[in-house]
Amino acid sequence: MNRSVTVHAPASVSNVGPGFDILGFALDGMGDKITLSTREDEQYVIEAVGAELPMNPEKNVATVGLRSLCNHLGYKGGFDIKIEKNFTPGSGLGSSASSAAGAVFAANELLLAGLTKDELVPFALDGEVVASKNRHADNIAPCMLGGFVAVKGCDPFDAFSVDYPNDLKVLIVFPDVPIKTAEAREILPKSIGMATGISQSANMAGLITGLMRSDYELIRNSLHDEFAQPYRKQLIPHYDEVSDLAYAHEAVGFNISGSGPAMFGLFKAQAETKALKTAIEKIYNQADIGIQFHESGINHRGVEHLR
Repeated sequence: MNRSVTVHAPASVSNVGPGFDILGFALDGMGDKITLSTREDEQYVIEAVGAELPMNPEKNVATVGLRSLCNHLGYKGGFDIKIEKNFTPGSGLGSSASSAAGAVFAANELLLAGLTKDELVPFALDGEVVASKNRHADNIAPCMLGGFVAVKGCDPFDAFSVDYPNDLKVLIVFPDVPIKTAEAREILPKSIGMATGISQSANMAGLITGLMRSDYELIRNSLHDEFAQPYRKQLIPHYDEVSDLAYAHEAVGFNISGSGPAMFGLFKAQAETKALKTAIEKIYNQADIGIQFHESGINHRGVEHLR
């Protein structure tokens, strides 16, 4: 058995358009670096770098997921876990999912348990639910598996990967606005009408088909959400202005990432986004709101061992 292992767990976009609690994808160049080491005792000791995280192992998503896996394996030893965040918790980019998936994957590697990534997802979900208070895998699954993933169920975990255009790229727009996931869920309606459900289902079918066929017009016409976006956008200042700008600059699609405040735009690789970022920055500077951007391809690898 190894003494220590280091992994990278990517950030992710969830609630992709009509795929509320269903569809997510992983990002390149953003995520958690997690180093897991065995201890001589049975304690779980957490070190956090880059963000304030719960130090209590019963309240930290990484160690809750880790303990769930170890209980399954019958392993009773302790761990030192170092979590290095390079993106902000509460951003709508799957921070808790990165920590939980990364910790579980690292333990599987460290203990030579031999479980597949699909088999690891439920243990990571046990951790992620501590933060989200809701058992959904549209961040955990793409973080673990990479690419676009559509989740059919969590208990048992049931999902499938969705092919997507190789030249698809993502622009993340992240205004410095605090949004709590619980608050973002609370403002959603408790029920929806038949017409809304039909429209959402049609958009979901169109989006997945568009991704698989590299049909950009179908993607653009289908990446619309009627469940959450109409309500959650009120928590994000200037959302409609930014969305209009994105489409005016050749966006294939634009929507809220997770619960927000981060937003995402999909573009063809050759699309130029410099002018768009300048225009968005001007809007938020005038409102005295900080703004960050992240541009990347789709991460097809998911959680991976850093050699």
